Amino acid sequence: MMVKKIEQKAILSVVFLVFIFLFLNILYIYFVLIPHEQSLSLNLPHQIHLQDQKYHIKYCKLSNIRHYVFDAAIASQDRRFYSNWGIDLIGTARAIIMSVITGRRQGASTITEQLAKNAYFQDKDTLKTDIETKILSLFITNDFSKKYILEMYLNDIYFGKNAYGIYNASTIYFHTTPRSLSLDQAAYLVGIINAPSYFVSHSSDAISEADIILQQMYQNDYITYPQMIKAKNSLNTYIIKTIPS
Repeated sequence: MMVKKIEQKAILSVVFLVFIFLFLNILYIYFVLIPHEQSLSLNLPHQIHLQDQKYHIKYCKLSNIRHYVFDAAIASQDRRFYSNWGIDLIGTARAIIMSVITGRRQGASTITEQLAKNAYFQDKDTLKTDIETKILSLFITNDFSKKYILEMYLNDIYFGKNAYGIYNASTIYFHTTPRSLSLDQAAYLVGIINAPSYFVSHSSDAISEADIILQQMYQNDYITYPQMIKAKNSLNTYIIKTIPS
């Protein structure tokens, strides 16, 4: 009996400590993180402007970017972009399950989360910044239109070869403007986003990634089957010849 009472007390103590831990974290999120992330969200356009100056980005309005680019980004990076609240609950749940199974922290990054992380947490990769990024993404979605979020994202993302933003990437890789990018060029550039340093030095893998993105665009009804086949054929000829090494 004495042993059981001791065990019960131990269990109750653990439950109590867990409750206190969760309660304190909720207070911290509510009174510290939420006001802070709300402030960061409202300051986002200014932060993007500062990064434009730092990385010599020529800002490009969404109306001056060919639709293939943002269609490719949505199809490959965040296919529920227009319907989610900046975070993907399905993707997040899947990432948590995979983290438990593999023992490694898995990412579940929407376009809005990538924008938030690139703007404020580039050099940080912790559980705390993951939580901050998700909270910030909710505020960004509330504060700005989806089109403006997509515009900021495409102007802020890194494409390798010291090319920050879609305008610089279009110029450096294809000597053209974002408005003039072809379907295969758009797929290639968006494909670089996930691992720019790797794909810059492994062009055949970059082409394979672009091929996958074209398939995703077709599956999500952004392009027709003939368009996909034509662009895939272009990837195997034109891009190999024109992309600088």
